Amino acid sequence: MKKYYINDLQERYNLKTRQSVYDRLKAIEIQVEKEGNKSYVTETVLEKLDQLQEHLNLGGSIKTFTPTVKTTVHSKIDNENFESPIDSINSVLDKANSSPDSVNSALDKANSFLDSNIQYVQLDLFETLMERVEEVVEKMIPINPISHWEKLDIAVERGYILSSQEVKNLVGTKPNGTKWTRGAFVFTRTGKIGNQAGWTISRL
Repeated sequence: MKKYYINDLQERYNLKTRQSVYDRLKAIEIQVEKEGNKSYVTETVLEKLDQLQEHLNLGGSIKTFTPTVKTTVHSKIDNENFESPIDSINSVLDKANSSPDSVNSALDKANSFLDSNIQYVQLDLFETLMERVEEVVEKMIPINPISHWEKLDIAVERGYILSSQEVKNLVGTKPNGTKWTRGAFVFTRTGKIGNQAGWTISRL
């Protein structure tokens, strides 16, 4: 383990006093290690100090600095049967059918995998799991053939203004012209929403 003493840090960050080093260590909530009457820090702490230096170089202040969390993934490439945590979770969820019991069982197995393989957890793993869960849950929801009309009814009642893309998502095609009729609804062009036309909706 490499050790970095206070005078090393002074020189590394071009600081005039030892107190300036201690101020930075206090800002990142680090206690120095002791070797006799000498104080030092490890490479892990040095990484945070480097992050702080970069933050200051970009115009930030010590008070506004937040260290970046880094995670380590342990490799098992030499294992021919190695399966990544994401692959394992996907496999569990793929086996779930549309029943709530099977989905709950799949989620329990996924959670169990994460609990027993904590060394593989990465920052994006939770997001990946949630995306897969949403896909499975969507399969559980019965398709309502008139749900888009019901949503248009709500838009009429609440006076929503929808963008062209939102209208397309509901009825399957983009409106055109200044007034457009689809089914029992009339879409009237009203200003813009972002870079798209806005549409108010009324019933025939």
